[in-house]
Amino acid sequence: MTVFLLDYLPTFTAFSFTPSPVAATGIAGLSAATLSTLLGGRRAILLAQATASSLFLLHFLLLGAHTGMMMCGLGLIQMAVRVHRKPCRALGLLYALTVPAALAVAALSWQGPMSALSAGGFLLATLGRWQTAVGRMRLFFILATLVGSGHNLLAGSVFGLVSDAMGLTGHCVSLWRAGIFGRLAGGRRSSLRTVSEAVA
Repeated sequence: MTVFLLDYLPTFTAFSFTPSPVAATGIAGLSAATLSTLLGGRRAILLAQATASSLFLLHFLLLGAHTGMMMCGLGLIQMAVRVHRKPCRALGLLYALTVPAALAVAALSWQGPMSALSAGGFLLATLGRWQTAVGRMRLFFILATLVGSGHNLLAGSVFGLVSDAMGLTGHCVSLWRAGIFGRLAGGRRSSLRTVSEAVA
């Protein structure tokens, strides 16, 4: 039996699959980004996102999408600051400086709509990371993902687009489980009832 397996070992080895660096970083980034949408704690979400950003930074570097790569780097700075629930004034200033830095990156590495969408997604994610409430954080991340998906589409990043789709799904599922959508719908019904009563 051992001899039989050894005889066929070269055949199995020949069919082994080794992903390219672009695919490897994309798959790993996709996994970390999806995980971040399913976690419940703010700190855990940010740490998982930092891992995903590090991997997508390499992914965009290999694709030649320089704006997306540098935005990922600035995002890492933001997440390092916001891991602290109450960062000191110096860290808060560092966080704020990432916004003009992102706009400068978009201008200096301008690639048309791709750079504009990357910058827009970054600014929305910046607002999300500053939130202390996980629900509000997720809502901003959904908006950031919708805008950033345009960059991934133009950059030709299949893994980025799959990550966007799974991220949107994960955030929406997490918001639904937390009852956010129900509260929003309830608030809207209450507002409509108030308006109708005032009109009557």
